[in-house]
Amino acid sequence: MVEPMVVDRALERVRALLERGRNREAAQLLRRLHPADAAEVLYELEPDRRAVVLHELDWETIADILEELDEDEMVEVVESLTTSELAGVLDEMEPDMAADLLGELEEAEAAEVLQQMEEREEVAPLLAYPEDTAGGIMTTPRHMLRRHMTVAQAMAFLREHYQDEHDLYYLYVLDRNQRLVGIVSLRALVLADPDQTLDEIMERDVISVSPDVDQEEVARLLARYNLLALPVVDEENHLLGIVTVDDVMDVLEEEATEDIYGIAQMSGDAAIFSPLREAVRTRLFWLMVNLGTAFLASAVVSLFEGTIARVAVLATFMPIVAGQGGNAGIQTSTIVIRSLALGELALDELWKALRYELLLGLLNGIAVGLVVAGVALVWKGNPMLGLVIGVAMVGNMLMAALAGVLIPFALHRMGRDPALASGIFLTTVTDVCGFLFFLGLGTWLLL
Repeated sequence: MVEPMVVDRALERVRALLERGRNREAAQLLRRLHPADAAEVLYELEPDRRAVVLHELDWETIADILEELDEDEMVEVVESLTTSELAGVLDEMEPDMAADLLGELEEAEAAEVLQQMEEREEVAPLLAYPEDTAGGIMTTPRHMLRRHMTVAQAMAFLREHYQDEHDLYYLYVLDRNQRLVGIVSLRALVLADPDQTLDEIMERDVISVSPDVDQEEVARLLARYNLLALPVVDEENHLLGIVTVDDVMDVLEEEATEDIYGIAQMSGDAAIFSPLREAVRTRLFWLMVNLGTAFLASAVVSLFEGTIARVAVLATFMPIVAGQGGNAGIQTSTIVIRSLALGELALDELWKALRYELLLGLLNGIAVGLVVAGVALVWKGNPMLGLVIGVAMVGNMLMAALAGVLIPFALHRMGRDPALASGIFLTTVTDVCGFLFFLGLGTWLLL
């Protein structure tokens, strides 16, 4: 088991060795670490020290380390390498990772590095697809089985071309025109007669995707069918590449990060200790939007200043009505956003979802409204106050359900991320409607 503190200790040790000019020992220490730990240590080093260590490492080791970093971090780490050195490192990386790194470089620099790569024929096709699609995250297919092979020939072929067992996710079978025609399990291959052909034992129904499919959809398919890899094919079913579950794990982390930041109205590249100017730029806009909606809610309250002055007790219960409505709306919108993201809820199911959430909002509103009305009656001894807050609570719960469904659906229909702006619009609706219902009823029934 690797101790959590190993990275901190290793970083201190590497810095100490570099300060004493023992550069080769510092590089050797990195080689002994797991690539993920070595990547963290290397990234945390000062740029000048990082450059010294990099020039003591072989290209294969650097490639293993880079594959543990995000695209932005990779670019920062390799900035001290020359074009030819970077080309050598990229030749040692998985084609999809190499393509990701090239995609972050300036166009002219990327073209120069690609030209000097020996494995450019595997990497160049991946640069043609957007990075958030199946084509952008796929790996170039390696040696594939042929339908005319016998089982004995297929086993010999695998031994010859696959030295790493981690490369054997599934055994895809192609015809002479490079079209995907089937899939064979290793178990079926081992148990079959050596003289049987793959055409006889392969499964012909293969789940595949086109290169322009969004990476989130690829992740959903892998999860839905419990797959380790998914082939990417063109319109004529030619095999273009393979997306593995390892690739999708990175995608899921990125998408989850975007959704979490989106709920807080922050950009996906926000980070603790990011430059102050960048932090202000990414956060201030949505704070100003929130401020505008807060003034809208305040304007509604100002319409009932006379009521509040004459029945001051209303001010005590105002936050409860608005707050409970906001909480209920967040519950609804969170469920809807998640269901839309996972493909569990389609756009044509709007009315079904709306009816369900409105009924749920009504039941919850009645239950919460009765409790709050009872508390108001016991606390303030005013049955009419209890009626006002109870009815207002039911009304705001219904509005919360309505907004919690319609706002994410509308944003999704417009091609916007529902997680990014749903919270602002939702709290605006529940604050404004909560104050309007409560103070309006209070004006009508208590004055």
